[in-house]
This record gives sequence, C-alpha cells and structure tokens, in this order.
Amino acid sequence: CRQSLGGHGYSAYTGLSQAYSDFAVHCTWEGDNTILTLQCGRYLVATALEARKGQPLPANLSYLKTALSKDGTVSTGSCKGNSVEQVSSLDTLKAAWSSVAANAIINAVRDFEAGLAKGLSKDNAYEYSSASRLHAARMHTYTYLLHRFAAQVEQSPTSLRPILTLLAQLFGAHSAIQHSGEFLQSGFYAGAQIETLKAFVNHACSEVRKDAVPLTDAFGYTDYVVNSPLGRYDGDVYEKYFELVTSLNPAKPVPYFDSLIKPLLERTNEIETGPELEIDQE
Repeated sequence: CRQSLGGHGYSAYTGLSQAYSDFAVHCTWEGDNTILTLQCGRYLVATALEARKGQPLPANLSYLKTALSKDGTVSTGSCKGNSVEQVSSLDTLKAAWSSVAANAIINAVRDFEAGLAKGLSKDNAYEYSSASRLHAARMHTYTYLLHRFAAQVEQSPTSLRPILTLLAQLFGAHSAIQHSGEFLQSGFYAGAQIETLKAFVNHACSEVRKDAVPLTDAFGYTDYVVNSPLGRYDGDVYEKYFELVTSLNPAKPVPYFDSLIKPLLERTNEIETGPELEIDQE
C-alpha cells in the first residue's frame, strides 16, 4: 500500500504508520503466529495418525481421505490437462492445493514417527518434527483459505460470481507459483503447467484490475476506520490532504523568525569591515 502511494507513502499524514501500529498488535493477541502455527501442525499430525486408525476426518481435512494409507504411501493425483482452462480452473486449483497440503502433512507424520523410532518421547518427537509441522500448517492454511473462498463464491449472487471466481483463481494460482516447488514435488503439476499458471496470472491481473476499485470498496471500511486522506471513499484526496496539513499546522508567527531567520534572509553579499587589529598595523 505504501509503495502504491509513491512519494506520499513516506508522509505521516497518510495514516499508514498509525495503521501499521494498530495492525501489528493483532498478530500476537492470542500468541505469536509461529507458536500458533506449530500448534496447528501438531493438530494436523495427530489428526492424520488418528485417520490411519479409521477415525473420521474433520471437514477441513477431508482432502486427506485420498492421500492417506495405512502403509504410509501417498496418492495425491495430478493435473491431467495442459490448457489454461484445465490448469487454472478453480476445481483443479483446489485439488492441487489439497495435494500439496496432504503431502506436507504426511511428511510431517513421517518425521514425527522417525523421532519416535529414535527413542524420543512423544513431546520430543513433536519437537523433532517442528520444521515439517510448521511447513505442513502453512500449506494447510493456504488450502483451507482457497476451499473456503470457493465455497463462499458458490453461495454468492449470480451477478458477482464471475469476478469472484476469477479472484479466487488468482489467489490460488499466484500462491501456487510462489510455492511452485511444492507442487512439483507432490507431482500434481509439471514444469510446463506451472508456466501455464504464470500466463494465467498475468491475464487474471489485467481482468481483475478493471474491478479493483469496487472490489476494494466492498470491504466496507469507512473513512473513519481508514483514517487517511489518501484513502477517502469519495476520491477527494488532495483537498482533504491539504485541509489536514493546514489544520495541523495553523498559520502563526514563528517566535524566532525576526531575531534569527530574517537577518539571514536579508543579509547582503557585501563584506563587512571588522575592527582594526594591532596586527594589521605592523
């Protein structure tokens, strides 16, 4: 956001510094994000182990049904098509992220079991698999967000469904490109299909840009919440910006102007003759 404002982004009047201060604290209301993510990873490993024993999976982990097996093998499927429509469809992206998340969770389970095989206690085995648990939780989060996004799109009004579907596809595809190694490792996408996804993202950005303003306004943040003259709903940016600056800097005489600044401004270039010194007479 700051970068998109250009030089104005460095001004305190934009309200970005206050917005960041208000936002940063939300990351630690219920604990540090890394700790919470590790706890999520622990839950994922425990749930996957229970599923192996025949326990039902919760709805947010239903994608593990096709990936888990008692012997530990992974079967996560792959993308069969190569066209843009086949590679970037919302259903394909959901399956792709499910594949990556399932693969990450199963790898975390393997690391946990490797810790147990080394003779570690259960808690220490979880610590042993911390890195893979953290990664599994992150992949699961992307998958969960995309699935929830897609579910809400299906419930949206018919007139809004095309642009929201494209926005969901853009989220899923762009995130996949950022983590393309995961998709190649899981075997869902091949290298050529990743390149097709990149082409789709370029196209999707150009299409979504046409509706960028109404999509942003749809969040419904009031001018009071945004608290920035550069983010006003009515677009009256520069007049409100100037009003804010002048209100916080009222015109009044500067107490030290006459004694210090004015003499510097009115000085001449003539060299003043100083008092004669005895050394000048020698």
